[in-house]
Amino acid sequence: MSGREAFGPNLRRIRLQKGVSLKQLAESTKVAETLWAGLERNDFSRWPNGIFARAYVREYAKAIGVDQETTVDEFCRWFPNGDRRVAPIIKGQAQIVGHSDLEWRDEVPESISDDRRGGADAPDTPAKKAGGPLGLLRRVLSRA
Repeated sequence: MSGREAFGPNLRRIRLQKGVSLKQLAESTKVAETLWAGLERNDFSRWPNGIFARAYVREYAKAIGVDQETTVDEFCRWFPNGDRRVAPIIKGQAQIVGHSDLEWRDEVPESISDDRRGGADAPDTPAKKAGGPLGLLRRVLSRA
């Protein structure tokens, strides 16, 4: 089994070893059981993309007690849902508003061997320090 094929099943195995049910996971993270079951089957057809997908994976890792950053980095390496590059978004938005001479560059540093960004060397951001993107989102929504 390749690393990509083993990603979800390995998380499921760890969750079961820790004695955490999908129902408990869904209640503690406020994410539907069906999405967690999809993660464990590597089925991301109903999953969001980008920062939200990474936040979900981070919350799952936190709930089952595994290293969050390593789990998110692995997710980003194997699945396009976790893509950290912003070029497609910027280019798409520029096209919508009619900018034709976009000079945006989103180059992957040479220190990264594959085409995904991130890793242990990434600088800490306030969102990371405050419980990750999901924690930041919760605080913003609670103020509204």
